[in-house]
Amino acid sequence: MIEGAMPLTLKAINAELAKRGIIARLENAGGYFYFCDGEAADWLDRTIPVPKVSSLNVDQWIEEFGKLKKRNAEILSAGQGKPSRSKK
Repeated sequence: MIEGAMPLTLKAINAELAKRGIIARLENAGGYFYFCDGEAADWLDRTIPVPKVSSLNVDQWIEEFGKLKKRNAEILSAGQGKPSRSKK
């Protein structure tokens, strides 16, 4: 850690998300983390399997958000073109 740098916290990451105009929140689920609320509210895939918030730096957390946002957009768009199954 850089001398004088604050330890990484959820509060710091969530503040950085907001600063970058990202409407979502990172939460700890005990053994993994997940994005919720805002843009991530309806995501099917929202988890990051790391044990500690300090497992990634702030830029890596932002990058992971971007990857999940892209992955969820692909999941949703793939589901749009499929015909629905009717019950018999």
